[in-house]
Amino acid sequence: MPSDKEALDAYSTVVINAAKRIGPAVVQIETNQAPRGYNPYFGFGDRVVAGLGSGFVYDAKGLLLTNAHVVANAASINVKFADGRSQPAALVHADRQEDLALLRVKTDEPLVAAQLSNEGLEPGQLVVAIGNPFGLGWSVTAGVVSAVGRPVDSPQDGISLRNLIQTQTPINPGNSGGPLVNGHGKVVGITTAIIPYGQGIGFAIPVDSINAFLDRMDNHARVPGRVSMGVAVISLPFDPTLIRALSTHQQAGVLVVEVAPGGPAARAGLRRGDIILAADNRTTQDPRDLSSLIQRHKPGDSVVITILRESRVQQVKVTLA
Repeated sequence: MPSDKEALDAYSTVVINAAKRIGPAVVQIETNQAPRGYNPYFGFGDRVVAGLGSGFVYDAKGLLLTNAHVVANAASINVKFADGRSQPAALVHADRQEDLALLRVKTDEPLVAAQLSNEGLEPGQLVVAIGNPFGLGWSVTAGVVSAVGRPVDSPQDGISLRNLIQTQTPINPGNSGGPLVNGHGKVVGITTAIIPYGQGIGFAIPVDSINAFLDRMDNHARVPGRVSMGVAVISLPFDPTLIRALSTHQQAGVLVVEVAPGGPAARAGLRRGDIILAADNRTTQDPRDLSSLIQRHKPGDSVVITILRESRVQQVKVTLA
């Protein structure tokens, strides 16, 4: 059995090495922007005119990742690198619903880029965050994964994030957009939200969502549209008359109310009145769940949709447009 000192040293060694690996790729982000109101999840106060956040180099040629809310309404964006250099950045694309943004800086030499992890996460796993809390500069915090697959709604902004990593790694305003990394210094998520009235409850966008966002980039240019199934859906209403009309006792799922003629769903055989239970075997409790699952794909991908039709569960394959 290792002594307490040996165990502490081993823990410290992992955190130090992870921070050293990711540190050179982490940037501070400063924005000048119009005032906006307080957001209970993202922690910004009233009359904010200068925003502070974090980000990291994703591609050595000058592409950076951060949160969409970090650069929202920004009139100008400036990034500061770990070596002290500071320069303006341009917004390539921001997806408010996914809270992800891609920035570009001009560079004559390759930048130090972070690596994205392709390994899964488990509750209890050590994770490390580096960011710019309260504008203090590069700060390291460590903790564990508390849970995965968490949903977070921000009614103030009308944003619903799904499939988040919950962590008790301390996250503060200014950390947003920075990397959450594993013990090998590889990015497992992007810190995005906190519950300020909670103790050690922070959230990060997982690598799966980051990869889906990047896949929607067309040669790292702005995407003109979003992936579509060609259906209009609503949450399954708790209306006894409608439930009887649908001949089902199902009370969780997404009700198809319109199918675009000739669209992906129509070609796959989906009909008005079908109840969508899952996409790619992931449950769809409401339209936001379905949208989040679909937007992880790109046009041309096939998605297996599980539906309930006339009291029978069946599956159809939809090729997205």
